Amino acid sequence: MIASLDRFGPLRESVRERLSGCSLSTETFESGALIVGRGERSHLRLLARGLAVKQTVLGDGARQIFGLATPGDLIDLGGLFAGLDFEVRALGACEVRKTTPGELKAMVQDHPGFLAAVCRAVLTEARAQRNWMVSLGRRSALSRTANLLCEVYWRQKTLALAEDGHCALPAVQSDLADALGLSVVHIHRVLRVLRDDGLARLRNGVLQIQDWDRLAALGDFEPAVFAPQSEIADHGPRTPTHAPGDERRGSID
Repeated sequence: MIASLDRFGPLRESVRERLSGCSLSTETFESGALIVGRGERSHLRLLARGLAVKQTVLGDGARQIFGLATPGDLIDLGGLFAGLDFEVRALGACEVRKTTPGELKAMVQDHPGFLAAVCRAVLTEARAQRNWMVSLGRRSALSRTANLLCEVYWRQKTLALAEDGHCALPAVQSDLADALGLSVVHIHRVLRVLRDDGLARLRNGVLQIQDWDRLAALGDFEPAVFAPQSEIADHGPRTPTHAPGDERRGSID
């Protein structure tokens, strides 16, 4: 919890000590299980293991997935001051750690630095969601799919959860369709094109990136979109699009 929030800080020692004294419970969820329901308040829920999706379900049962959570993400910050207007579900088996609403409220009231870190986390999340909006509104089916697959791999690579071009993505084609605003039939065709062109392959819950540079170019992928905002703004050079830890162009194996 401290490490996750410190990415948006850095946190003062007093905040670290206060967080260390908070109660923390752990819950596990099976694939597809509801982690946080619509209308719930924030418990400062931390996704400790697995992947989860943020989604809205319409009255007719149709759903729109608009966000992906990876380990280390705080998944219920939208319910900090009011109930969530969306729900979070497990994409594969998940583990979540959380504190209590009372302790969270006290932290917000007593430590401005903590509140600032939480706000930066919310702003970082909003920036990622704007990228999804651009994909849905302006990118082609191939481009938006490539952008999403790049995000899935990049975010897990930065957590050392991806290796040799492989990472977990326990999603079925209907999940991708609901995230990308496409039909299942269309997603099937797009994934086949990406596979046949030697860019990426999704099979049995594992995503394999075969050609990072070409996939990132196709998806217009910008890693900086997903970088945590911190107290000191980074005005340095643009973040390169090759996968973290990779020193070779054209390959992430």
